[in-house]
Amino acid sequence: MAFLLFASQLVAQSLSPIIKFQVDGSGFDGSKVTITEDGAVKEVFEPGKSRMTPQLSFGKKYVITFEKPGYITKRVEISTKNVPDDIKGEDLDFDFAVELFEQYEGVNTVIFNQPVAKWYYDPKEDGFAYDTDYTKSIRSALANFEKEYETAKETKPKPNDTALKAQEARLAAEAMTKLEEEIRLAAESKAKLEEEKRLAAEAKAVEEARIAEQEKQRAEAEKNKQAAEQAKQAEAEELKQEMAQAKAEEEKRQANLKAEEDARAALKVKEEEEKRLSYAKAEEESKKAANLKAEQEAKEASKAKLDEEERAQKKAELEEEMRLAKLKSAEEDKRRAQIEKEEIEKRQRDADARKAKEEKLAAENAAAEEKRRQANAIKEEEETRKKAAEDAAFEAVRKQKAKEAFEAEQRANAQAKSVGEAQSRERTEAMAKMQEERKSLSIKDAGNVISKTEETIEEVNRTIKQITMQREHMTYIYKKIVYNWGGVYFFRDEDSITEAVFKLETTE
Repeated sequence: MAFLLFASQLVAQSLSPIIKFQVDGSGFDGSKVTITEDGAVKEVFEPGKSRMTPQLSFGKKYVITFEKPGYITKRVEISTKNVPDDIKGEDLDFDFAVELFEQYEGVNTVIFNQPVAKWYYDPKEDGFAYDTDYTKSIRSALANFEKEYETAKETKPKPNDTALKAQEARLAAEAMTKLEEEIRLAAESKAKLEEEKRLAAEAKAVEEARIAEQEKQRAEAEKNKQAAEQAKQAEAEELKQEMAQAKAEEEKRQANLKAEEDARAALKVKEEEEKRLSYAKAEEESKKAANLKAEQEAKEASKAKLDEEERAQKKAELEEEMRLAKLKSAEEDKRRAQIEKEEIEKRQRDADARKAKEEKLAAENAAAEEKRRQANAIKEEEETRKKAAEDAAFEAVRKQKAKEAFEAEQRANAQAKSVGEAQSRERTEAMAKMQEERKSLSIKDAGNVISKTEETIEEVNRTIKQITMQREHMTYIYKKIVYNWGGVYFFRDEDSITEAVFKLETTE
């Protein structure tokens, strides 16, 4: 069992109470123990012997149910909450016994729908104890049960086969439900495994595509490298050919200079030979001039050679600089391409993040707008309903007051008619007095008008004309409310008045 362990298998930071389980007059065959943790079924098993030590975690509420077909089911509640952390590793185990008794027809077993005992951590005892207050609260019911049970045990038979079979059928149905739940969980686990395989296959395909792309990029880089090497070799070969050509041209120029020198020397020998006989002095001068010329030509040849070597050196340096510049440019292009690629990928990620954020914000705004719209619609509907009710109330008051005024006038007319002409003057005075009394005494006592302000308020289904009359001793607010459906009402400080009173009292 995954949840029920014995003393040799206890894990630190857990609680293992020792439970002695017995079935009166029978063995454990068909019995079942159910352990629930915080209201959820944690473990269901069939006990194999009377002693058991379930492993309970701290900070939980457990209910352990003991049952067997044909026997009264019992429950024990254990709370492992409020245990100090510094003593959770100490020996806090406790023990109790549970015995199941046969069930007899007519015996009230409602008391066993609740736990027969409750265990909790008692800081005063520094250990676990059973709840004595709870035990006292059910002691009377347990005593009544014991009396009924003893009487039934002596006089009444055991439950018939039908009740036993019904309970067995219930247990079988519970087992079938548990089996169906295990099958459902297995199906869900299989579906989850298939989904994980599919996701793994997709990830593998993406990884293979990435590796292929990397391989392609590597091949292109290798190709570019080979092309660069070939270009470098071609440049070196071209430079070698140019240097060889320059060398050949230099050798040819030197040969031409030598040939010219030989020709000039031969000519000079001939001239000297022709002049030697007749002009000794001239020969000497000619010899000096020739020597001077030879020295000058040697100097020029040497200078030309030095200039050519300097040009060759500068050319070689320039070619080396060009080669290094080309190599640096290729590396710079490659680095710049990589930077541009990374920048594009970053911009794409930023754009995707912004798009997701904008979509989320738009969805939240749409939801908030829909919520506000619904709230406004409900508010408008409530205001319309409230105003309709107010209008109906105002109309009822107005009709009632109009009816009372009409009835009073009718009574006054009937009285005036009955007393005759002699009392007509008195009736006229009474009517005038009644008309005067329509003004409130507070209006009379408020004094003369100091100021008058008017304001028009437009609402959904009505228009309100509000007039504020400030008198010497008091200020009154008058309202004329005109509804779209045609109703017109008049008020003074929220009290309903007639149109005549409204016009009379709002006139300066």
